[in-house]
Amino acid sequence: MPLFARVIVLLCLGAAPFVLYRYYERWQTRRALVQQHGCEDVPRYAHNDRVGGSDLVRLRQEAMKQGRLMLLYEEQFATYGKTFEENFLGRTVINTMHSENIQQVATSLFDDFARNPGNRIVGWPFMGKGVTTTDGVDWKYSRNIVKPIFARSELSDIKGLSVFVDRLVEQIPKNGTTFNIQILLHKLFLDISTNFLFGKSMDSLLPNTTFDSDQFLKAFDEALAGVGKRRQAGNLSSIRYAFDKDWKRAYKTIHAYVDERVEAALEATSPALSENKQLIQEDDSLPKKYVLLHELAKQIRDPIELRYHIIAVFLPARDTTSILVGNALFFLARNPHIWMELRKTALTVDPETLTFESLKSLTEFRNVLWETMRLQGPSGRVVRYARRDVVLPRGGGKDGQSPILVKEGMSVDSNVWCMQHDRDIWGPDVHVFKPERFVGKRLSWEFLPFYGGPRICPANQQVMTHASYALVRLTRHFECIENRDPVMEYIELRKMTAQSRNGVQIAFREPQ
Repeated sequence: MPLFARVIVLLCLGAAPFVLYRYYERWQTRRALVQQHGCEDVPRYAHNDRVGGSDLVRLRQEAMKQGRLMLLYEEQFATYGKTFEENFLGRTVINTMHSENIQQVATSLFDDFARNPGNRIVGWPFMGKGVTTTDGVDWKYSRNIVKPIFARSELSDIKGLSVFVDRLVEQIPKNGTTFNIQILLHKLFLDISTNFLFGKSMDSLLPNTTFDSDQFLKAFDEALAGVGKRRQAGNLSSIRYAFDKDWKRAYKTIHAYVDERVEAALEATSPALSENKQLIQEDDSLPKKYVLLHELAKQIRDPIELRYHIIAVFLPARDTTSILVGNALFFLARNPHIWMELRKTALTVDPETLTFESLKSLTEFRNVLWETMRLQGPSGRVVRYARRDVVLPRGGGKDGQSPILVKEGMSVDSNVWCMQHDRDIWGPDVHVFKPERFVGKRLSWEFLPFYGGPRICPANQQVMTHASYALVRLTRHFECIENRDPVMEYIELRKMTAQSRNGVQIAFREPQ
């Protein structure tokens, strides 16, 4: 045997006792955890492919194509219990809809879990390092920058929204013509979000706008869809989408738009220019327009880092609210009697005097939005990766009520959608649009429209304010809403978030 080979063999033999000891040590630690907490086994999905779990991957990909991924999860929870284990391309995943488990992962065990590193890698070219893609020190840094900004902006003047909603109303057919309002809503909240984020709106709802908003929105959707497809493909994404040039072209379009505004913001907030402005400023009492990008630029001077921070806010700012309002109209069109009740309330308020606080007091509108998010929330699942061995309180044993051991390296898939369709919590009519179910209901961890814990969406109050205002204005202006979609059920179109695959095909009628 060559000398080199002998050395390798001797090193392996020397290391073997150490490796075996470490395995034994870990086994002992886990055994102690199991005994201490009374952990029991989790039900396992009955795979045909027990090695890689490819059978379940194919099943879910087909469900995504059919727009029924969440319904498939609901069926699997009904079969295996509210917590079950699966093999996802060689990695163990714990699926759970137990609210106690979801709460633990989001709060007390927050530091024991991280975002799935694979998901972070596949979305990195587009999304980079921001508050929605990082963990640990990087996440805390991003969060500490963004959260105070949104806390101040929530109290901004509601009147700033009126000009954009006026444009939306002007674009809506008034004579009962069928149209897809989801397209207009994407433009509405693109205009609102770009005005808030960059200080200048795209004005995509203006008929004579010079900016090609349709092309931008197409690139936006393709970039988001590309991230979603890669996350679903897991470890195979780099192979399956190795030659996908369309995704790169799409996210480069978004980068180009953002980079131009980042450059302007860095120049506008340069220390030298700020000093000059302070010297010539005459009246501090004049209202100052709040621009989120300028606030970020005062703290982040690197253009690439600033680009990714603003994109992390830009993505949910456009999608979350537009899809929420679109989904609400989807359900209201199928329940026109609820529209009539909202209209009665809307006609009692003066839109010119609406404030952040007065919108919060309109409980009928709040309940409609909450029920919309219960049925079809911004994010159906939240996946976290265990950094170390932890114990979750539910899911083990025949009744699913015993604690379970989650080993380091496993993933926990918190299925918020299925929890919010749990018949034990919400009753047998979980698939019925019923806003009154929230009347007098004390909300807890069974309802997480914006997730919870430290990673709760920092703009959640702004989303609710903007969505409520849009619905108040629409119900005041239009007497009735009609569904014009022959398909009554909600068919999912999943990107990073979910929206109606058929759009929101409706018609409005003005008072005679």
